[in-house]
Amino acid sequence: MLWLPREGEVVAKLPPRKGNRAWLHHTVGIRSPKFAGDRWTLPRSSLSRLLMAAIDRYGTVVLCRDMNRLSKCNRTCLEAVGTECQCSCLGLSHGQDSQHWYTSVGDAAVADFGEFKRAAVTYTPKGSDLNATLYNGELKDTLYRVDRASRRHWPQATRFMCAGCLTTPASVWDHCHTHGFVRAPLCNPCNTRHWHGWHPRHGRATANNNLDDSYYAWCPDHDRGTCSA
Repeated sequence: MLWLPREGEVVAKLPPRKGNRAWLHHTVGIRSPKFAGDRWTLPRSSLSRLLMAAIDRYGTVVLCRDMNRLSKCNRTCLEAVGTECQCSCLGLSHGQDSQHWYTSVGDAAVADFGEFKRAAVTYTPKGSDLNATLYNGELKDTLYRVDRASRRHWPQATRFMCAGCLTTPASVWDHCHTHGFVRAPLCNPCNTRHWHGWHPRHGRATANNNLDDSYYAWCPDHDRGTCSA
């Protein structure tokens, strides 16, 4: 869950998992992430990258926004490339015409605090109308990035079948945490099958090593034998 207050830094509450600080630093590009209690305090400028990376990592992200004014939703909102929104759509239409890599699901939940309103919107990877096909290295030798400019020419992960189970359409891009290269598109259960940090009843697959991990070879440094899950 991510929270964007009216002013100040972004607050992120991430599922407890070893390596969260390294993920925020190396993947999201936050130099000095601050942790207190059960939440992270992060630069406001990192929100777009954080949302994109979190969707790749977790599959589903809830973004809460505090809004001190609500104006009519217009073309400026529809074509927005950031994640801040102050208009009447409460974030549901924000950026929908700007080729976002993620999409909102359901309606916005709204709480009225008098001076401002708080809208909570759930985001997941954006779908595709194309029939899912087998991945054939379309992003071979590409470094994993979470900024919009770097992903401008990437195909949607949902264009492909999951490279792990080959039975379900993919939803996110997996990458090698050791060398930083994109490996393959995966469905969310395959992307989290090595992770023991969240009980399966909350939507994560039971950790196991039974699925095909040959897609690791899409990392160009795989032959070093040091690729991480």
